[in-house]
Amino acid sequence: MGSQGVLVVGETPSLGRSIADLLESENVPTRYIHDLEAAAPLGALAKRYPVVVAACSGYFCATARRWMRGEMPGVKLVVVGSRDPILGTAPEVHRVELPLRATGFMGTVRELLAPKSTDALIVRGLS
Repeated sequence: MGSQGVLVVGETPSLGRSIADLLESENVPTRYIHDLEAAAPLGALAKRYPVVVAACSGYFCATARRWMRGEMPGVKLVVVGSRDPILGTAPEVHRVELPLRATGFMGTVRELLAPKSTDALIVRGLS
């Protein structure tokens, strides 16, 4: 079973830092990085961080594109602010528009971090 932490990739550094601060203020274990390479190896990222938040307010989101290529298997992705047109083709990506509404964002993150009902059954020995 992986950690319950969130990895924030600050492609737009000020946005990323603000998101990391928000998560930390809500007692969500968080790691902030500027570039995805700092989290290598990406193939095992889901074991360390089941949720990745890409903070990128531009027209291109490198983190999302790498996720879409399958470089981060098992990771749930939240993209905040990006207007990257390719994101519309990936319904599994959780998109959050700016201005950020903290309540809605935190609800999404907590839902993604929550263990699935089958995970809960296995933990309790009911599988």
